[in-house]
Amino acid sequence: MKQFTVYTVYMDDNDDCYKVTVPAENAADAIQYLDGNGEVIAVKEAPLQNIDLECLAETLTRACWGQMEIDVITRTLEMCGLQRF
Repeated sequence: MKQFTVYTVYMDDNDDCYKVTVPAENAADAIQYLDGNGEVIAVKEAPLQNIDLECLAETLTRACWGQMEIDVITRTLEMCGLQRF
């Protein structure tokens, strides 16, 4: 299974600068995901690397998300290696 890292990508589109958070297999993939949206200034690993999936599921339940949607979201994050242990 693919393991993702969360990156912060800083971009300039000649009008404004943007900070975008992108989960990707590597920094090159994070840059490619944003291709065409401006010049990439910098790419750094984001401070967020692990997500508490139990807390996320509880939060989504309180927000009236369906169990099927919650299962897909949390399972996908787990499969990508972004689950907090």
